Amino acid sequence: MKTLAHWLPAAFCAFLSILALSLQIGTDSGAWKPAFYCFLPMCFVFVGMATSAMHREIRELRGQLLELKQTRVDRPDGI
Repeated sequence: MKTLAHWLPAAFCAFLSILALSLQIGTDSGAWKPAFYCFLPMCFVFVGMATSAMHREIRELRGQLLELKQTRVDRPDGI
């Protein structure tokens, strides 16, 4: 599921683009434009959420690594 989350923004952008292109070709009215432009910022929200989750995981892993280094230094046998 984690690898799928990174591709979700790109899939959403592709879906919006295909939808906008098909509606533009199918009709001459501009009825598709408000929906397209209103949902376009969601692409950036999805990218931000995925990036934020990756940074949070990296911070947690760095914290765990620091704890492991500290416990290794604090051990008297040095192992």
